[in-house]
Amino acid sequence: MGKLIDNVVLDRNHSKKLPLYQQIREQIHKNITTQNITDGEQLPSIAYLAKKWDVTYRTIKAAYDLLEEDGLISCENRKSVKVVSNRNVSSSEEKTTKKFSLAYITCHHDDAYYSIAYQGIRNFSIENELELMLIDVGASKKRFIDAVLNPGEGIDGMLILPFETPGFEDAIKKTIESGKKVVFLDRFLPNIEASSVEADHFSIAYQATTHLIMTHNMPVYYLAFVGSPSGARFWFKGWSSAMDTYGYVNREPYIFDFPVPEARLPDTVDLGLEYSVNAALELFKTRKESKYCIFSGNDFIARGVYIAAEQLGLQIGKDVFIVGSNNMPFAERMPVPLSSVRTIPSTQELGYQAAKLLYEHLTGTLKHPARRLLPVELVVRESSIGTK
Repeated sequence: MGKLIDNVVLDRNHSKKLPLYQQIREQIHKNITTQNITDGEQLPSIAYLAKKWDVTYRTIKAAYDLLEEDGLISCENRKSVKVVSNRNVSSSEEKTTKKFSLAYITCHHDDAYYSIAYQGIRNFSIENELELMLIDVGASKKRFIDAVLNPGEGIDGMLILPFETPGFEDAIKKTIESGKKVVFLDRFLPNIEASSVEADHFSIAYQATTHLIMTHNMPVYYLAFVGSPSGARFWFKGWSSAMDTYGYVNREPYIFDFPVPEARLPDTVDLGLEYSVNAALELFKTRKESKYCIFSGNDFIARGVYIAAEQLGLQIGKDVFIVGSNNMPFAERMPVPLSSVRTIPSTQELGYQAAKLLYEHLTGTLKHPARRLLPVELVVRESSIGTK
């Protein structure tokens, strides 16, 4: 048992390294395949390792689940975990499963958020020796439809960042009917039976709104997309639920729908910053308040609120209290650090889990569509609690 776990070293800097469960999986995998480990050798229980390494039960379970998928261990129950195969064989003998080719189709590759998520897709592809093609269609509806219908020779499955735009649904339905596997990234199309991996958008808005209400004892403005995409609809539901919970039932005066369809943002020079500024200016000019609490949807919209507030002589953290989401690297570097709701453990996990879900479909371990939500947590900074 000792030689399997004693040299496992965890790097807890999530922003730069792999998530902890992946680190554990990789190091135990290496120990089993490079050391003289016999069949049936016992591994510690999940509860034991969670306590030993000061991580959550779920972290160890996720690592063990992956090792079991690799065919290296058998988890007969929560306490009995055993090595099931001697791996003292050549790497060519190890790899007997079919290699798959994936395509990631996006119009947001120059968006930092989705660029970070793409690193998770790439990490999973490298770990599992999958071929990966990135298809950036820009703002072209025609190129999106062409890419979905004809992603390239040998592509087995597709990860798609979808938009609720006429023609997109039909194209995706056709490619699914042709036998290709499809997984949606960070959102879904309601009329298509396909798997998706998303941040828990409802909880993003609920946590942000609840935090602002409890901190300042006042209602919260909603400045974000309302009708689409699916993630925004769950933002709106989360915000509405939090407002209802605290007795603010007349929500209509506090809704400021974003003034441009999200699908058009790639066609703008600044990914919609100008629209964010104009939306915030409209809020400040039409709603005269001594102070404002705002849920801005994401950190990019929040940047526009900062600019609009400065133009009108309002101070973030004194006159305007705001929370975004995605916890982008710039959030803590804003003139007043921005409170933001982040995906746990990081945005990379969104891409990693989407690629993993697609791989499960391709290998046949998952037969039916699944919708998986990643947990989120609020990172509190001065923008929402005030500055000294």
